[in-house]
Amino acid sequence: AAPPATADAAPREPAAVPMPWTHLALQGVEPDLASLGAALAMLAPRDGIRIALLAPDGQVLLRSGAGTEPEQGVLVVRRAVPGWPLQVAALQAPPATPSVLPFLAVAALALLLLAGFALRWDRRIRATAAAALRDEALRRASLAESTARQRLALGAAGLGCWSWDEAADEVTWDASAAAILGWQPACLARGDALRQRLDPADAPLLQAALEQGRRSGEPTQCTLRLRATPGLPQRWIELRIQAWPGPRGILWHGVIGDATARREAEEAQQRLLHEVDHRARNALAVVQALLRLSRGEPPAGLLPRVEARIAALARAHTLLAQSRWEGADLRRLATAELNRQGPSGQRAQLAGPPVLLSPLAAQPMAMVLHELASNAARHGALAAPGGSLSLTWRWLPEGGLDLAWQETLAVPQPRGRAPAGFGTRILDATIRDQLGGRIAREWRAEGLRCSIGLPAGCLVAAPALLAAE
Repeated sequence: AAPPATADAAPREPAAVPMPWTHLALQGVEPDLASLGAALAMLAPRDGIRIALLAPDGQVLLRSGAGTEPEQGVLVVRRAVPGWPLQVAALQAPPATPSVLPFLAVAALALLLLAGFALRWDRRIRATAAAALRDEALRRASLAESTARQRLALGAAGLGCWSWDEAADEVTWDASAAAILGWQPACLARGDALRQRLDPADAPLLQAALEQGRRSGEPTQCTLRLRATPGLPQRWIELRIQAWPGPRGILWHGVIGDATARREAEEAQQRLLHEVDHRARNALAVVQALLRLSRGEPPAGLLPRVEARIAALARAHTLLAQSRWEGADLRRLATAELNRQGPSGQRAQLAGPPVLLSPLAAQPMAMVLHELASNAARHGALAAPGGSLSLTWRWLPEGGLDLAWQETLAVPQPRGRAPAGFGTRILDATIRDQLGGRIAREWRAEGLRCSIGLPAGCLVAAPALLAAE
C-alpha cells in the first residue's frame, strides 16, 4: 500500500500499473458515488484486473464490471484520491483454480484399474507358481518312480550301479555294487580301486574295454576275475560301461554284476559236455565189444540178446542224464533190469544202503545186472514158478562195496560149476578188466550165488543218500 499523501509533499507515482485506465483525475469534483458507480460498471475487467474505490477504512465501495459479485483479489496498486476521502485500488483476480473432483475421480479410476490389474497379475503369478509347483511335484514323483523301477530291475538282476569321473579320478557306487565288490557303501574312491580288486591277469581286459568305449562311445562289457581270497572260491564280475562327455572330461557310468554263478554254470556245462562225449564214446566202445563177443552165440538168438544188452546201456544212460551225469542210483538201476524180466522179476528182493554209482561204473554195472537177471529168467531161479531172488549190498570198511546175488530154486539142483558161456565172459570182462573189481560165482544146490566187489573209485559220495542210510 502507498503511504498517505501530505500537503507539503508531492505525491509519488505508484509502481507501473498494468492498465492505463486505472488513473483517475477526480480533483475538484464532488463525489457522486452513483455517477462513479455507473462509470466503473462500464469498465469491463481486462486481464483479470478491476478498479475499485475504497473507503478510508478499506471497504470496497465500487468495483468495475457491472453485474459482478464482489470477490477477493490481489492488490496491484492502491493510492489516495486527492481531495476525496477515497482510495483507488487495482485488484487482480486470482487465477481460476480447477476443481479437484475430476482429478480425484480420474485418480480413483486409475487406482481401481491398477488394483484390478495388480489383482489379475497376482492371480496369474499365483496360478503360475501353483502350476510350477504341480509340475515340480509331478517331476519329482516321476523321477522317484523311475528310480524305484530302476532299483527294482537292478535288484532283480542282481546288478549294482557305479560311476567314474575320470578328470577328478573319483569312483562312486551304490549299495549293491558295494556288496559285490566288498566295498563300504556311500563313500568315494580313486579310479585304481577297481583295478586293485581285480586279478592282475585280468587288468588288461579292463583297460581294453575302456579304450574301446572311449573310441566308439558305445557300451562295452567285460568279464573279470576278482583277486583270489585264500580259502574262498574264485569269484567273477561282469562290467558294462559307457563313456559320456562331462564338463571337465569323460564320465564313465555302468553296472556291475556278480558273474560267479554264471561262470560256474558255464564251466559245469563244459564239463558235462565233455562227460557226455566221453560217455558216448564209452558206450560205443561197449557196443562194439558186445558185438565182438556175441559172435560165438547161436545166430538165432543173437539179435534179441544184443538189442537187450544195448537197451540196458540206454537205461543206464537215462539215469545218468537225469542226475546230470553225477551218478546213478544202484537200487533204481537194479529195479529197472529186474522189471524187464516181466512178472518173474517182481519176486526179486533188494536190500542195502543208498549207493550212487559213478558215471564211469553206471553203464558197466547195468550190463552186469542185465546179464545176471536175464540168465536167472532163462535158466535160474526166475525161470520156474516158486523160485526167488535176492540182491543185497553193503559198504566195505576200506570204502568199497560188496554185492551178493543169491538165487533160490524151487527144486534144488545138484551142486556144480556155473557154465562158462557168453554171459560169464561179459561179467568177468566188465567187473575185473573194466571196473577193477572182483567177482566170484558158485553154483549151489539151491541156486547161483555171485559175489561182486567194487572199489571205492566206482562210487560217489552222496551226502543226501548216505544220510538216509
